[in-house]
Amino acid sequence: MYLDDPRSATANPLNWSVTAWKSRHELDVYYRTHLYETYHAVFGRSRWAGPKQWEGDRRTPEGDYLIISKHRSARFRWFLKLNYPNAIDHAEFARMKAAGDVPRSMREGGNVGIHGTDEPILNLGNVDWTTGCISVDNAAIGEIAALLPIGTLVIIKP
Repeated sequence: MYLDDPRSATANPLNWSVTAWKSRHELDVYYRTHLYETYHAVFGRSRWAGPKQWEGDRRTPEGDYLIISKHRSARFRWFLKLNYPNAIDHAEFARMKAAGDVPRSMREGGNVGIHGTDEPILNLGNVDWTTGCISVDNAAIGEIAALLPIGTLVIIKP
């Protein structure tokens, strides 16, 4: 279907969705609900599992996000920024802070996205190295950046 009209296909974010599986080290890209491609991915290097809780915890968030911008990156080739923290993340952070589960000095953070790598060897295995983002190899990020328009849904699962 994509090959019939690639220009129109990449213009509408409703044509696309992404599911990132932290436990599988996979990034699945769907076109009109059909699997388009699966890419190997690595995630945040935290020693603890679970969703991102605050800035600097080195966890990759879990939940539903949108690509809100994309730009070239000297370090990572492309950076597809996600709308982290979203409303659910804001509410959870406020709840944890009120309960005293988050140190007072901590902030929610931001600047989470999908990007390539400045050290390609880091992406060969299943070793998570980012500070909370999703990293794919440089060939993959070029393809992904060309395919996915701003507004594409990205679902990050454990």
